[in-house]
Amino acid sequence: MLSQTRWRKACRLLWLYCCITPVAFAETTFDLKTLLDKAVAENPMMAVSKAQIEAAAAGITVARSFYNPDMEVMAGPARYRGVPTPGATERNYGITISQPLDFPGTRTSRRELAEQQLTYAEKGIHTTSFDLRNLIKQAYLTVLLRQQILQMLGANLSILQEIQTKIKRKVDVGEAARYELIKADTEVLAAERDYASAQTRIDEAKAILRGMIGNMPDTFEVKSELPAISTLPSIIELRKSAENNPYLQQLITAKDSAEAKLKLEQALRFPGLTLKSDFTQDPDLNTFRVGVVVPLPVWNRREGQIAQAAAGIDEADANIKLQQQILRKEIDSAYQRTVIASNQLKVFENGLLQQSEATLSRAQAAYKFGERGILEYLDAQRVNRDVRRDYLIAKFDYFFSVLQIERFIGSDLVQP
Repeated sequence: MLSQTRWRKACRLLWLYCCITPVAFAETTFDLKTLLDKAVAENPMMAVSKAQIEAAAAGITVARSFYNPDMEVMAGPARYRGVPTPGATERNYGITISQPLDFPGTRTSRRELAEQQLTYAEKGIHTTSFDLRNLIKQAYLTVLLRQQILQMLGANLSILQEIQTKIKRKVDVGEAARYELIKADTEVLAAERDYASAQTRIDEAKAILRGMIGNMPDTFEVKSELPAISTLPSIIELRKSAENNPYLQQLITAKDSAEAKLKLEQALRFPGLTLKSDFTQDPDLNTFRVGVVVPLPVWNRREGQIAQAAAGIDEADANIKLQQQILRKEIDSAYQRTVIASNQLKVFENGLLQQSEATLSRAQAAYKFGERGILEYLDAQRVNRDVRRDYLIAKFDYFFSVLQIERFIGSDLVQP
């Protein structure tokens, strides 16, 4: 009776282990949208950009603040040079209060510069977010491409192993020559090498994807689902859309900041004044005065600072023109790559894939009936594998080309 109880407990524990183990060791699967949201929320580059926005927002508070007043207190002994006044003290003291004030134009210029710096930081986080999303899409598609290549190589390896087994049986019974088995063994070894290399490339692609996001499990899977591609505009429309490039928009904001900097430097030649009031008590005299301190731009008219700010505007304008030139060149190049990839896909889908499959089928049938040797059959198998791999590469090259265009025009063309 005791042994039966122990046996029941052991069976229950085994059943519980079998139920829990698949859950415990199941790998998390992510789709593209989840990866994009996770990257934007957790990538350290986004945290840096957010901190820059907070610092720029604090700069506006600094620009709007007023200077603190200054108070000066002085005291000391007094000594009469003539006849002292009866009842007068032999000490004196003085209190001076001063308040620096900016002219309205100076305060406005300082505030505008701070606001432009905030706008630049906000453009920066948009640029960072868009570039990060674009890189995540590329890494995601790279994983999918290498997984599909691995599946194709796995199927090819299985076929070659079946061929190897059949040839080995024929060799054993004397129906095939020994060199056919050697050739089959060589093809299987090459297929195993390619399969192992493809698996390593998947691990590499996943490591790159994990590094872009940050907080990711060591082992994970991606959903084998290709994203949708929006209708690709014409090359003329793409060139016009280049004005929406996030980095170009950030450079335009940098020029606005440089112009605000020049305006501030010009205002700082005569920035403001200082109101002063003081009270002085001498042994026999009390004095109260109010005055104004005005800086005189005689020796230093901030020529150097103004020249630097003006040069900053020229530099920003040159950067804008350079970026526009680069975008036009890169958009034209990416568009041509898209056309090439699209044409290659049409070649594959309009006959090349079917021809390759038909050639393989004929070679297989010819080998089966003894009309062809093993070499012709294996060559047809290799050609079919290469054609299917080239088709996968061409299909994903189209995605990668569209992603390049997406990055240049600043608009999502590849949707999760």
